[in-house]
Amino acid sequence: MVIELLTRRYPGMRAWLMQRLTGLVMAIYSVMLIARVFDLKPQDYQSWLMFFEPWWMKVASLLFWISLTIHAWLGIRDVLKDYVPNPQVRMMMLNVVVALLWVYLAWATWLFCTL
Repeated sequence: MVIELLTRRYPGMRAWLMQRLTGLVMAIYSVMLIARVFDLKPQDYQSWLMFFEPWWMKVASLLFWISLTIHAWLGIRDVLKDYVPNPQVRMMMLNVVVALLWVYLAWATWLFCTL
């Protein structure tokens, strides 16, 4: 039943659900991040490095960036589908957005792997 809802019967349901799930992941990470900042109170560069030092914080941060990338892609894609009527211009804009999102995600991955 659920698979049918997410595939054939309601094609926009998958994007809608993914938007909600990525939003939930980002909300949970934000609450965790704020609580950790209030708990540890990092003041300088070294304390911020120590803030992101635990492996679970790196994984959570990377999961946040992946969720943010998916969330941004779904939102921008829908806006461009709705408001850019010319298919060639829309495809060009979507390609630029995809390229930028991949660059941002690669940068975030590199950043958290080298911390």
